[in-house]
Amino acid sequence: MTMWNEAITRRAMLRLGVSSAALLALPGRLGRVAHAATAPHFLVTFIADGGWDVTQVFDVHDPLDGTDGIDVDVPQAVSGLPPSQIATAGGITYVSNPATRPTVDAFFSAWGARSAVVNGINTRSTSHDQSRQLVLTGYLDPTRPDFAVIAARQTGADLPLPHLLLSGASFAGPFAGISGRIGGALGSALAFNRIPGHTNPDQRQLAVSTAGESYVERTLAAVDQLEGPTSVAPRFDEFGDASQRGDRLVRLASSLPRADVSAAQLATSLAGAFRSGLSTSVTVNPAGGFDTHSDNTQQNGRWEDLFTFLNAFLAGLAAEAGVVSASMLDETTVVFCSEFGRSPELNGDRGKDHHPWTSMLFVGKGVRPGVAVGQTDGHQEGVKVNFATGRPDDAGQVIDVQNIVAGILTLVGANPGEYLPGVRPFTAMLA
Repeated sequence: MTMWNEAITRRAMLRLGVSSAALLALPGRLGRVAHAATAPHFLVTFIADGGWDVTQVFDVHDPLDGTDGIDVDVPQAVSGLPPSQIATAGGITYVSNPATRPTVDAFFSAWGARSAVVNGINTRSTSHDQSRQLVLTGYLDPTRPDFAVIAARQTGADLPLPHLLLSGASFAGPFAGISGRIGGALGSALAFNRIPGHTNPDQRQLAVSTAGESYVERTLAAVDQLEGPTSVAPRFDEFGDASQRGDRLVRLASSLPRADVSAAQLATSLAGAFRSGLSTSVTVNPAGGFDTHSDNTQQNGRWEDLFTFLNAFLAGLAAEAGVVSASMLDETTVVFCSEFGRSPELNGDRGKDHHPWTSMLFVGKGVRPGVAVGQTDGHQEGVKVNFATGRPDDAGQVIDVQNIVAGILTLVGANPGEYLPGVRPFTAMLA
């Protein structure tokens, strides 16, 4: 283990930021979140990978209606399972099946009054990769940032790691310097061991492993080859505060969260990271396996896993103290999404295929409580809705991914016109 070398560390962290290695952030607003006079706004984005069947929970269609072209359940005669039913809890009407998805009922009973559901969102694509990018950014353009990264830029651009990518997909675009993947470059460069400082033994610092030193030196050499000293030098002034960010990252290393923990542990970890001023926005992929093309009863287990996780996470976050509020949930918005939905009718294998219409779940700060807005028709395609109320309106418009991304940006206090010019934000899910 190599001891912390201040000269190498400062230089390495600065240059890694220049090369978008996600250790450092671009200069931004002054003042740490933990010193905010008013409650800050944190964002946790959960991605359920694979494309979920929203008719089993969010997008309400009568499970017993065989005339509308939407199969909510595999027929009882085939599956042997009781049919789903329509239920209401916390002000939200949803699809319930206590026998196969009991944690869905537990969620709405506990958190429905703090939640909003948006149905009928057009993802435009049935490709996993394309739809994932569209749902998160509103564009099929790799240079566009996703809403979680933009939220970090808006609410914590000066912090050591404004956006934390614990797992799943993320698109940083021009803001790669403020987004870091824990366990990737950061995990390779830093060994998470606290050692006595070389000038003050009582001040614990972060150790860099031998592999980390090698990684840093290779990265620096690569940057020199690509850019040369002449072009790199002027950028040191532009990133003048980067070394300070690196120092703060060292001090806050113990706040770095992990993805491979329980939902309750993740809530505690993220709350600590938020309170310490490490970050304001986190992306996690805690649930997947929704890409089932046969035997649609497999979706039941996926929904059970998702809501088991979400129930425990929200309970943990609600029990954690916020920066200035009694509960961290009062300062945090949780967004749960997937890249698309599944087809309205069962296929020949009693499964469902990809479908370019989906739903999103919002919980916590800034969310209009206890509502389900947006709607799909008998073909499970979005209908025109009023963007202020979320109710069907022939004078309204269908909710596109760009509209929902613009709405999320509005929620976190960003200017959606800066990122999606001319796009009307869908705001019916906002308080």
